[in-house]
Amino acid sequence: MTEVTQENYYSPEMQMAYMGSTQYKAFQKCEAAALAELRGEYRSPVTSALLIGGYVDAFFSGEWYSYMERHPEMFRRDGSLKADFQRADEIIRAMERDRLYMLLMSGQKQVIRSGFIAGVPFKIRIDSLLDGDTCTQIVREFPQAAKSMGLCDGAIVDQKVVRDFLPVWSEDAHERVSFVEAWGYDIQGAIYQEIEGNMLPFIIAAGTKEDSPDLGAFYVPEDVLREKLSEIEDNAPRYQAIKEGRIQPRRCGRCAYCRATKELTGIYPYNDISEDTEVLF
Repeated sequence: MTEVTQENYYSPEMQMAYMGSTQYKAFQKCEAAALAELRGEYRSPVTSALLIGGYVDAFFSGEWYSYMERHPEMFRRDGSLKADFQRADEIIRAMERDRLYMLLMSGQKQVIRSGFIAGVPFKIRIDSLLDGDTCTQIVREFPQAAKSMGLCDGAIVDQKVVRDFLPVWSEDAHERVSFVEAWGYDIQGAIYQEIEGNMLPFIIAAGTKEDSPDLGAFYVPEDVLREKLSEIEDNAPRYQAIKEGRIQPRRCGRCAYCRATKELTGIYPYNDISEDTEVLF
């Protein structure tokens, strides 16, 4: 298989050749939409939330200026940043002021790894890969970090920008769940840990978009990572078979892609409508 590099990581060829955490989660939401996007038949809208997260990531990875060149939509006509991205600058300043946060982001940047889970090729791009010495330093300065990285030889750190740290309503669970579960960061952690290969702890370094940005450092417990890996091993072969055209994808019936491609097939009683079923009429 073609080697994954910084230059080709997001190329259509590599997206088709390898699965990643974002792609895996897209298949979880709607197999039909995920496949259509891979084939170039559909494109998910680029939201301000995604752009802000990318903006902060680009600052820490050293790709800030090239990121701004690729996204002129972040700027007003007079060349100044729009309000949302001025908020992103505030988040960055808050991160830079925090000793622990900067230690977490001091590892090797944008480390690419590839490997297999249940026979399916996966690729990952780690925001900050810490070595054992840095982990020891963190525990020395911040003893409460010992539970997450006390005896480890390193750590995988993923940076996130989120609305806030409050629980999020889950349609699947029919209750509020941690923002980590709601956005699938536990799934990402399981993929990253397995592909990196050294069973390193997975840590989320996050900032919020609130008026005064909040910061947080969270780890995903090992038992949760193992549980999520088991789910991935069950699901990934099916998603790979869909990518290869061996089985047909399921439609979720609720996403923008399914709504845009729905075809009417008849007239039905209004009370047959279900939240869990696509209504093709």
